[in-house]
Amino acid sequence: MVTKSLNASGLTLLKVEKQPGAPVEATVFATEKGLEKLRKKIEDFGGDLPVNEDGSFKPPKNADLVQSIGAISEAGLRALWRSPEDRFPTEAGKKAWEVWLDKSTAPDFIAAAADYGVAVGTDKLEFPEDLVVIAVATAVELAAAIRNLGGVRALATPTRTADDFDAMPIEEQHEWVDDLVGRTTFAAPANPNYITLPDRCVSRAHPLIQPALAAADRHAAEAAWDVNDFVGHGTQLAGLALFGDLSIALQTTLPVAVGHRLESSKIIPDAGHNPHHLLGAVTRKGIDMAEAAAERQRTFCLATTTEHDTPHDGAPTSWSSEIDQLASGASGLEKRQRLLLVSAGNSDQNAFTGGDYLAVSDHPDNELESPSQAWNAICVGAYTQKVTLPPGEPGACVAPLGDLAPSSRTASWQSYWPIKPDVVYEGGNWFLHGAPPPMKHPALAPLTTDHQYPQRAFTSCGETSAATALASRDITTLWSDYPKLWPETVRAIFVSSARWTNRMLAHVPAQPSKTDLGILFRRYGYGVPDMERARRSASNALTLIVEDTIKPYKKSARKHSEHIHNELKLFELPWPGQGIAPPWYCSGNNAHQPQHVHVAQPVRTGPRIEISLCLA
Repeated sequence: MVTKSLNASGLTLLKVEKQPGAPVEATVFATEKGLEKLRKKIEDFGGDLPVNEDGSFKPPKNADLVQSIGAISEAGLRALWRSPEDRFPTEAGKKAWEVWLDKSTAPDFIAAAADYGVAVGTDKLEFPEDLVVIAVATAVELAAAIRNLGGVRALATPTRTADDFDAMPIEEQHEWVDDLVGRTTFAAPANPNYITLPDRCVSRAHPLIQPALAAADRHAAEAAWDVNDFVGHGTQLAGLALFGDLSIALQTTLPVAVGHRLESSKIIPDAGHNPHHLLGAVTRKGIDMAEAAAERQRTFCLATTTEHDTPHDGAPTSWSSEIDQLASGASGLEKRQRLLLVSAGNSDQNAFTGGDYLAVSDHPDNELESPSQAWNAICVGAYTQKVTLPPGEPGACVAPLGDLAPSSRTASWQSYWPIKPDVVYEGGNWFLHGAPPPMKHPALAPLTTDHQYPQRAFTSCGETSAATALASRDITTLWSDYPKLWPETVRAIFVSSARWTNRMLAHVPAQPSKTDLGILFRRYGYGVPDMERARRSASNALTLIVEDTIKPYKKSARKHSEHIHNELKLFELPWPGQGIAPPWYCSGNNAHQPQHVHVAQPVRTGPRIEISLCLA
């Protein structure tokens, strides 16, 4: 077979198979233009023969290529398989596939794959010409998606997962660390964007953390406390806050840019516990110590909670009240508004005895822990895309792809308390092998940095702590893009970008009632934030942001009377001119998301204009 013409513009030769006694087979990835080009080559070959000046016939066009081809057919999944043949999935049911996508068409495939039953994970590996994702589907579902959507260059068995890195010999771990450090550009100390971790402090020994954390940026609420991390929790959060899931950053070949830096502030003693009544005070001290050191734009990532106040039924506690005061700027040495993220708290694995894990998650005994019910902080719960155990590992995952992580607590309180959690992020999964309780596995959690470096470089970190660290990374990147916005505004844009996954929406009927949607709000908040949506308006939408102050109520002059209305502010919306007039209507496409107010003009009057009001 003449294959050189199969590797041209719009055509990529993926592999050539030569079996003894069988025709040669070539697998080619063809874009839409490439397919047209191949079709034209064949049509030109079948056309009229060109004639020389002496009247003799020239060889047909593209004769070498076309005459060497016996048949052309759509490639099946095995033809796209680039891993060893014996690792091709043959069992029935849904399996994890590594899908190599053409970068130009990858967004279309990812957006529409769910229509064919293919669940695409949020983690991505980016290479110069390819985008690699993990998809969970049956062979039939994946084949249908590839046939109808196109854009798939190759398939493979999922490569290294978090448990692979976690189990590596330390010498090999160091090699991966060195490679990533060599590809990473860290923000300079003068960079104003910081994630501050009020926790157990962070170890600077790790080469992936040291360039982003100055020695002078480690603080403690009490002067006598050591600023090193002897437990590991703070260092685990630090790795996620800088790189996200490290298993992704380690395997990409592209340069990595970390656009923010770290601070740590120890608010949990290495021995003993803080007195319960001082939890708010010690948190304030930790924040004060960090803010006294330098003037910076900070995202505070608080991934510690207490079960002593549970159940609180959504009512304020002393700790959540102090978090509210810190966020609003009413407390702290510096009276400034702050961007605070708080974890939802974790479920007890031993409480799961089988059956529907969501019944355990929704039970009032599994209520969000204090201080995550604070009104002015972003409460982060956990969902999961981690649903694949290593090959040959017995057991089954507890949570399905795209649903609540089994470790995440939920809100079970009355509607007059705020919707919590606000958003959910990756928090890993549990698995069952035999009788409950479920167990943890490194493959079912994000990979991060270990505080014991150089003895260990990697470890896994899941649950709502990991989710909060991942959320703080995203929202800090968002704030870096718009540094002049208020913390409240960034919080509103971030939460407003969230959407429920298809799996979450599957729990309610097609025409859900307010009660049906209430179940989703209590479990998932507003859903999973979409950073592309948060960073910029959709192509036909304008986000109107108003930063102003208002006193909506005042005391009544009458004794024992309720507070009365005080101020009302009206804003003139920037409607397009040229005689376009009302009527206006509210679009219902996001009616289940109360933080969105969509106002659009009727299509019949002209081009559609949609405005999304973010309520800070």
